[in-house]
Amino acid sequence: MVVELTVDEKDETGINTISFVENPAIEVDFLYFNKNREKYQFKDEEKRIVVGCAMIPNEKIVRLDSDGNEYFVFFSEETVRKCAELYFKNSNHTTTNVDHEKNLIDGVTVVESWIVEDPEHDKSKALGFKDVLRGSWFVSYKVDNNTLWDKVKAGEVLGFSVEGMFTQTIQDENAKFEKQMFEILDSCLTDEEKIQEIRTRLN
Repeated sequence: MVVELTVDEKDETGINTISFVENPAIEVDFLYFNKNREKYQFKDEEKRIVVGCAMIPNEKIVRLDSDGNEYFVFFSEETVRKCAELYFKNSNHTTTNVDHEKNLIDGVTVVESWIVEDPEHDKSKALGFKDVLRGSWFVSYKVDNNTLWDKVKAGEVLGFSVEGMFTQTIQDENAKFEKQMFEILDSCLTDEEKIQEIRTRLN
């Protein structure tokens, strides 16, 4: 099953937190800066800046349903842009946690954000990111939190993962049909009515 995730300001959906995680869902590690610029993995106790991709458009991300079955979700290019806009509009630029823990941490702030318009000439390429897609959302964090900075230096957190509320739309027609069948079976119809409804849909 493939599900498109969308946001709408009226529905109060959108990104509310960016988490520092060990295994980023979009499989893009962030970079952190020092004076030597070796392999684009940089340490600088004064700057304490990390840069990375928060969202990639049309990237299929594996998720598990309540029964442990795999399905895929994705964000369109338009949705990624809306997520970035609403993130700042709702003043969430200091809302951060580690590995999606419930408690938020202090001393971590987004100081730069941009949407990739031209991958060939985007600053992400100059920083060392490869195969960047148009419409990707990049952020730079200033990490004043000592505990988190130690995790960054130790490689215990390697990238970003977004949290939020989204509207879900099933894109796979077969999956839509299967969902409709289960809804019928879970309904309050009698067994005879359920069978008749399924036969009608099959025809």
